[in-house]
Parts: sequence; structure tokens; C-alpha cells
Amino acid sequence: SISHTWQRQGCGLARTGTYMQVAALPLHPTATYVGKGFPKFGQPREIAHFSRDASRRVRFDKSGLGAYRTPRLPAALDVGFESYVPKSHDPNEPAPLGDVVAALSHKGVRTTDAHILTYRNNLNKIFGTVYNRKDDWEVGVERCADGTVLLHVMDTERKRAEEARRDERQQRMSYWGYKFEQLSTLDGGEDGGPLPPVNANEEFCSIVQLSIDRTKLFMAAEIDCAATGGGGAPAAGYVELKTSKRHASPRDEESFQRHKLFKYWLQSFLAGVPTVLVGFRDERGTVHELKSFETSTMHRLVRGAGREPYWEPAACINFGKGVLEWLLASLAANPAAAHYVMRYEPRQSAILLLQRDGGGGGGGGGGG
Repeated sequence: SISHTWQRQGCGLARTGTYMQVAALPLHPTATYVGKGFPKFGQPREIAHFSRDASRRVRFDKSGLGAYRTPRLPAALDVGFESYVPKSHDPNEPAPLGDVVAALSHKGVRTTDAHILTYRNNLNKIFGTVYNRKDDWEVGVERCADGTVLLHVMDTERKRAEEARRDERQQRMSYWGYKFEQLSTLDGGEDGGPLPPVNANEEFCSIVQLSIDRTKLFMAAEIDCAATGGGGAPAAGYVELKTSKRHASPRDEESFQRHKLFKYWLQSFLAGVPTVLVGFRDERGTVHELKSFETSTMHRLVRGAGREPYWEPAACINFGKGVLEWLLASLAANPAAAHYVMRYEPRQSAILLLQRDGGGGGGGGGGG
């Protein structure tokens, strides 16, 4: 077996320690997952929600959910960067599950009604691997005494190093996304009056129940805003807001379809969000064009010159289904241990399940 040592705190898992490989799942060619057809998929249904205010206090209501309004164009996203309040969180536990468990409890939902409890971030990583095989990732895995499996958000050392190297330009580009959300939900008045500083701590989180074949999940996802429909606005329901660079060449268009639309589709499909609204910006961060994409038809747009699709929904969902089933079976085969790390190793083209040496113990899980 292979030994890995994490010299940092880890998302409610052990504080330090050695992890030994207990299982490995090799990746197969993408066509393998396409050929299986689309698996049985239970549509996401919201079962709980919560909001966070600027101080990250939690309320079990929809106060943090903004209503969509069409932003005035051109929309300068760089305005207000100097007063921007970035999201504050513990780097060792970027997305603790405690608030999710509390929101479920508030609605009378038991975590034991699902096999897996997770944030969408983890499923984006796992399900997207079939079309993104170059980047490693890690997910903390905790099995509770009641049998529920918690997936904890983790960053790899590569990701942490990238974050530490971010220059001001990259920080501004991150801000532009938050500013676009603000301009798409708050009205500055007819005279374009001043808006409050952007505070990334304010958010609304939807918790949905979904199933893939026999695996039942409770998944929490941050939602950008909601639309009421009509008047040229997006269809009624939750809306994902995105910004993307304007296309200057066919190559830009291909990259957008191959990479960005795939990410947009995956995260929206998993959360049951029907619409993605994209603001196309220039290099200075000014949005000049808005375009709406329907999640249900997005995959029909992504075809190259040979008319072969750049990505297939069935491949993505079949792959993710296989990983989750493998994970649950591997945990069942190791009943004594509570804490693991699931890691994708590009060099091995495999997903590894690493068990904390010594079995159980360690820090309590976020919300466990």
C-alpha cells in the first residue's frame, strides 16, 4: 500500500497523520461511460435552505437570495474593487457541513435518509474528472456512527499554492464575478446611484435531495439569485450568474463550449438550476453582452466541426455514479475506520481511497 502524510489540519478529519491506500478505481476511456446510456436520475428537489449575512451569521430563511434584474449595459465590474470584502473562512475547513446539518434539522430532515451528505463543490470535482483528467483533487470522507457518509471540501497542495500566487489581476477577475451578481440583483436607482461594497460572505444556500440509481444524496449548493420569469428575463426558478471573456476567434468559442459550458452545465444540472446567465466581458472587466443558456439544452450546443460533441452528459453522470458506488462499497469493506481522503492522481489515472492509519479517531466532522 502507498503512504501519504498530510501535515495540515483537514476538514474535520485527523489533524495530522499518515493515510494508507485501501482501494483504487482506475479511469477508463471516456467512450466507456458514454456507451452505458443515461443512468436513472432522480431530479434534484429542495428540502432545506439557509442564508448567511455579511458577518456569516446563519438564518434558516431566504433573506440571502436576491431577485434577478437585468443589469444595465455596459456594466463595469471593476468598480468598487478597493472596498471589496472577500469571503472569510478557515482554509483548513473551507466549507464546514455543520450549517447544512442544522438547516436539515430545522426542516425535520434526518441525515440518515441519505447515503451521502456533501457540498456541490465535491461533486463538481468528482463528476467532472472524466473530462478534466489533468488536475488532481482531494475530498475528505467521514463515516458517521449512524452510517451517513460526509464528504468534506478540501484543497490540494497544488490548489493552495495557486491561491497563494494569485496576483492583483487574478483577484480582480474573481471580484468581477461577485460584482456581476450584485449588478444583477440590486437596483442602483434611475440615476445609477451608489451600491454598497460587495461582501462575498453574503450568500444563499439550497440543499437538495437527488438520487443516481440507488445512491441517495443530500447536496448543498450556493445559489446566485432567483427569477420570476416573463419580460425577457430567465425562466422562473434559480439562476446561475457567470462572467466570461468575449470571444475574439473561433478558438475562443470552442474553448468556451468545451470547458466553460461543461462546468456551467454540470453544476446547474446537479442542483436543478434551470438557467445560466452569462455576461460576456472585455479585458477591462466591462460586460457588453448578456446571453442565457438553458441547462436542459446546453449539451446540444457543444459540437465541433465534425459535429461530434465536446462532452456528453451521460459520460459525466455515469462516471460520477460509478465513483460514488465504488466509494460506498469500499467503505463497507472497511467497517472499522471513520476517516479517509479520496484523491484523484492524474499520473496514475486513478482515484485512490486513503484511510487514516489507525482506523477511527481524529477530529470530529464538520456537522457530524
